[in-house]
Amino acid sequence: MILKILGTVLVLAAGHLFTHRALPFLFVRAGKKLGFDMKPAPHWQKRFKRFRTMKRGYYSFLLITTLLVTSFFLELIVNNKPLVIRYENHIAFPAFRDWADKALFFADLSRIEVQSDFGQVGDGQVDYRLFAAALKDPAVFDRQRAALESELADFKGQLSGFKLRKGAGASERQDHEDLEAILPSIESDIALVDGAKRAFSEGKAFILMPLYPYSPMEHLLDLPGSPPHHPSRGHILGTDDSGTDVLAQLLYGFRISLSFALMVSFIGYVIGIVIGGVMGYFGGWTDILIQRFIEIWGSIPFLFTIMIIASIVQPTFWLLAGLLIVLQAWLGMTYYMRGEFYREKARDYVHAAEAMGATDWSVMMKHILPNSLVPIVTFAPFSIVAFIGSLVSLDYLGFGLPVGTPSWGTLLSQGMQYLKYYPNLILTPSIALAATLFLVVQIGEAVREAFDPKVFSRLR
Repeated sequence: MILKILGTVLVLAAGHLFTHRALPFLFVRAGKKLGFDMKPAPHWQKRFKRFRTMKRGYYSFLLITTLLVTSFFLELIVNNKPLVIRYENHIAFPAFRDWADKALFFADLSRIEVQSDFGQVGDGQVDYRLFAAALKDPAVFDRQRAALESELADFKGQLSGFKLRKGAGASERQDHEDLEAILPSIESDIALVDGAKRAFSEGKAFILMPLYPYSPMEHLLDLPGSPPHHPSRGHILGTDDSGTDVLAQLLYGFRISLSFALMVSFIGYVIGIVIGGVMGYFGGWTDILIQRFIEIWGSIPFLFTIMIIASIVQPTFWLLAGLLIVLQAWLGMTYYMRGEFYREKARDYVHAAEAMGATDWSVMMKHILPNSLVPIVTFAPFSIVAFIGSLVSLDYLGFGLPVGTPSWGTLLSQGMQYLKYYPNLILTPSIALAATLFLVVQIGEAVREAFDPKVFSRLR
């Protein structure tokens, strides 16, 4: 347990350094290489400095960003596949390949390690837990050998008692041939087990499992009793009713929920900025017609629409994100940007840009937009909170992500079913959701204070 705690601390420390040291450095260097001026304007520097002075929001920002970036490497930290597995001349990196398969989603990198290549009987996926257990306890091979010898004796007994009569039919001869073919196969398996025992004892086998060796897709049905299970030393938060580790689901669910909210917020804001900018900059009939369309579109009941679509097709991550973006995400920011563009287009710097021959798009995006970022930055954290809540609510109601996807809403739904006997199933996702929303709200409050224009007004 102490080693796991130290490992967790080291992982978070590495995640912090990567998130707040390596990534900013690489971002600035890349921008300079591309010819951009990466030094913020003086008023932005003042805002960043003021944001850092607000300890609750700043530390919340450090924590939530560290956890988010670290969660993109969960396949290397929380997984039932090993980081490295070696057996004689065969070596594989299943966890790294699993991570690369998720990161490079457009490429299919999935493959399996065949049991016979790693000293196990069969042609299926290697049993990594059995492999690790054999390294700790060589008696595993003795038990396997004893089981195979017993099976071999049974088949030999059947074969000796099988008298092939003269004129036997085709099916009877086929049964006799099958029995004869099984014996060499079992003898080969016994030889494989003996060779594996010898290789393990000579140090030709090695396996390194992740820090927390459980997957949110793995059903642990070999545990004592029937699922769900209470928290234990091996499973810190217990398992759900399908035998899946709760902590693994929470961590992967955090990545899915926050990534979903960030993506929906970003794309929705981009659409809202463009449409709101067009409304505010051009005004007139353009503004009136788009307003009427938004009023009609905004009256569509979002939840009922999702429920109808979910009853026809199985929602996926991308389908849900697309529906949220199209139906809801862009509406709120559109009105704020419309007001900002209406106000800013009357400024002298806009008239100067137009007099110098700048195009409408250039005036909107290069001149007005940089002076209209306060509502965008201020409302972004609260928008993220709203979309996290939307995804959790849809999953709770059964209209969210596909069954089997790690989800806080699914855990909450299970917790309600087992509230009396397994309260941990509802407490853990509730605490995780509340803590995440609290941290994001603290960031939003700090950003709002830092970007408050009154702080930098001339009267002060």
